[in-house]
Amino acid sequence: MVRWLTSLYFCLQLIDVLAKDGFDLLVRNCRIVDVEGVYEADIGVVGGRIAAIGRNLETRAEKTYDAGGRYVLPGAIDGHVHFKLKYFEDVYTADDFYTGTVAAACGGVTTIIDFVTPETKDYVEDFRRRKAEADGDVVVDYGLHVSVTDFDEKIARMLTNLFEKEGLASVKMFTAYSRRGLMLDDGKAYKLMKLCREKNVLVMVHAENEHLINTLLEEFVSQGKTEPIYHAWSRPDFVEAEAVERVAFLAGLTGAEILIVHVSSAMGLNTILEARRKGVKIHGETCPHYLMFTEDVYKRPDGAKFIMSPPLKKEHDKEGLWKGLLTDGFSVVGSDHACFNLSQKLGHKSFTTVPGGVAGTEVINMILYSEGVVKRGMPLSRFVDLTAHNPAKLYGIYPRKGVIRVGADADFYILDPSQKTRLTRENLHSNIDHSIYEDVEVSCRIVATFARGEQIVDNGEFIGKRGRGEYLHMKRGEAE
Repeated sequence: MVRWLTSLYFCLQLIDVLAKDGFDLLVRNCRIVDVEGVYEADIGVVGGRIAAIGRNLETRAEKTYDAGGRYVLPGAIDGHVHFKLKYFEDVYTADDFYTGTVAAACGGVTTIIDFVTPETKDYVEDFRRRKAEADGDVVVDYGLHVSVTDFDEKIARMLTNLFEKEGLASVKMFTAYSRRGLMLDDGKAYKLMKLCREKNVLVMVHAENEHLINTLLEEFVSQGKTEPIYHAWSRPDFVEAEAVERVAFLAGLTGAEILIVHVSSAMGLNTILEARRKGVKIHGETCPHYLMFTEDVYKRPDGAKFIMSPPLKKEHDKEGLWKGLLTDGFSVVGSDHACFNLSQKLGHKSFTTVPGGVAGTEVINMILYSEGVVKRGMPLSRFVDLTAHNPAKLYGIYPRKGVIRVGADADFYILDPSQKTRLTRENLHSNIDHSIYEDVEVSCRIVATFARGEQIVDNGEFIGKRGRGEYLHMKRGEAE
């Protein structure tokens, strides 16, 4: 049905284009990458949406761009970022909605989804406050998830209001961080999942067993073991796997659809796969840092800059995650972008006081292409599935986003596979004084990014306008 409506839209839109002044933008000589493969065509854009796709389009255009036979891919959707996040009382992440989305755009990301962490008991007001922080700064389109830190009938009514009136289609819950007021107990998680099943809302889960973490933390700290490596050893793979198993059981009971975010271990992934085999509607997300580094970096003098939660794991975990990406183990890749300057990360007497998080939204596509497509033989169709197509469906913005298709927003980026890029602090765009990817060489270069038909990145530099991004009302539909 969706494809039929898309074809109808194509015909009507193309007639309209030919009858008026032609395309606003014509991108020629594209090697378009879709979930079904790679093909050569031109792309015609009208009013920020794709109006025509075909070989040798001859309609007049106000602007023309020659892709030069390079790959043109659907704009990536990073469904997991933390811009302008209050971490401690006086500690915020270094990227705000402007600098963070500039970095995203330069990496081929054309949609981001951030989070509302309730600061009051009024979820609706907190949602609108967070939206106001983003509006006027974002340079790509954006959506919001809501972190649910408590649950009762009043909160259920507020969430329903957001589902029905504000375009909220996903919530997040934590099985840890009770001291920060984030953890949701199993009973409340069960009730939340029942509501989300009724409303067709995705439940995202930070899955780590807090009680196991606290037990290991107390053991290490009491022995004076406070170096960064003990961050990893206090949150081993079974801490993640147990929490995944528990929330998967609740999802199976309620029929809710859940996404385990930032999966860091092979054991965690295997637990997801086992639940899926039992019929649970469960997805997994992993992040570029888990695909590039292992816990060994915590032994470096500057190891604290790699602290995030869940922490980096062992070599066999890294390779296990890659296996999940190359098959159908994972549904999406997200960055969990939450970065801090070295003055915030280094110099702590204990790993327990280091703010957790790293930059990542700008490198998702480059890391996944270089390490996945080039080095491990990932099909380009799978690459697009992980970065654009699946996220659009999961988060409720498909088919407007996530595809290069007539009727979709003209969100795409151009990737040159013939060039290499050495990642450095100087050529990345996050508002921090270092990069954990310093001197990593990737086998591609992102040369241009288009968002709703407007070129916003040229030769790796942002050329768009601050605040041009729009809020997306998300609504999840049934899978095709």
